[in-house]
Amino acid sequence: MQVKGKESTATIASPGAACSFCDSGSMVEIIDFGDVALAGGFLTADEFEGEKKFRLTLYFCQTCYAMQVRDVVEPSILFENYFYFSSAIRSLKEHFVDYATEVVSRFLDPAKATVVEIGCNDGILLKPIADQGVRTVIGVDPATNIVQAIDDERVTVVNDFFSRELAVDLVGKHGRADMIVANNVYAHIPDIQGVTAGICDLLKGDGIFIFEVHYLGKIVHGIQYDMIYHEHMYYYCLLALANHFARFGMTIFDVKPISIHGGSMRYYVCKQGSKYAGQISPRVSLLQSEELSHGFNKAETFTRFASAVADRKARLMSLLARLKEHGRSVAGYGASGRANTIMQYCGIGREHLLYMIDDAPAKAGFYTPGSHLPIRSNAALVDTRPDYLLVFAWTYFNEIAEKCRDYLDGGGALITPLPDVRLVLHPVHDGIL
Repeated sequence: MQVKGKESTATIASPGAACSFCDSGSMVEIIDFGDVALAGGFLTADEFEGEKKFRLTLYFCQTCYAMQVRDVVEPSILFENYFYFSSAIRSLKEHFVDYATEVVSRFLDPAKATVVEIGCNDGILLKPIADQGVRTVIGVDPATNIVQAIDDERVTVVNDFFSRELAVDLVGKHGRADMIVANNVYAHIPDIQGVTAGICDLLKGDGIFIFEVHYLGKIVHGIQYDMIYHEHMYYYCLLALANHFARFGMTIFDVKPISIHGGSMRYYVCKQGSKYAGQISPRVSLLQSEELSHGFNKAETFTRFASAVADRKARLMSLLARLKEHGRSVAGYGASGRANTIMQYCGIGREHLLYMIDDAPAKAGFYTPGSHLPIRSNAALVDTRPDYLLVFAWTYFNEIAEKCRDYLDGGGALITPLPDVRLVLHPVHDGIL
């Protein structure tokens, strides 16, 4: 692995009422989460007193239909010491192997190709791309502790934030890219206009930008408010993305629904003069029509979503209160950013949960932001057997249930907070697995 050091730090504009995508001031407030600790800000006990909180408010732009958080936190605070290791999740590893196989076989001549990944994390996609024989494989990521896990001489890692300036530097050193990929990161960028311009600069004329993000339709229909936190600034639908890319001379030529993370969408983007611009899949127009029928261009659609979110909060807290009244013990499973959104929005703390379990070794010994619950490994279920596990990582429910088979066989039970508050006595015997 070749690692290129950081040469500059990202700068961001002060937050304001203007849309990040079109600069319009026609913004409607959807949900105000109040002042919350950063969802990825896991901390030690001696850091409790100095923990910072930031405003978190979700807005809808009535001009370009972009759903967004406008409370901007300095990216270096969010990402330079990151706790999310993608390779810790088995289903994600399998997903990215399939992903690499598809995109390389469909679009590239591997022996001549250059691929750049923005937000490469621990190399979960770059390594299978290299396995496909791609000549030049480059990953860009600001999280120093994460990229140190990439131990692969076939991969060049640039430990920095992607920017238009960095794109120019990459072109000078490696030439333009045949493909740029960005997975679950294109929603994390304060300067979305500058980064999109950099992507356009870095791509060849027939190059392709492919990215996956959580799909707004799944968030709305599944009441997935746990996806909303400072790190996730944008919540994309096709309508908003088509408007955005058109301003940079780019077009979406294909889309693909992805089950990962509770429901994502893979978007395939090219320049308007590209050969792919004349090969637009019918899936694009079908999704556009579907979004219009669901009112994704109207603010009232999302105010109804906000009401449904408040309902899920009330139902979860009612269940936890009843369990506490009956002397039942509960622990949480999945100390992710999504869990921290649920806990802080609902007001879940030590009076409700004994501790949190997470399968990423890097989180062991830390505490959750805001709620300050200790994080333990799955082995904690042997020493202290709670009556219930509240599965915050509900999109990996089957995988977690399998890991907790002994706990469940011993009489334990699971609770899901979303998309519905649900008590599951034994998922193995109920046929869920």
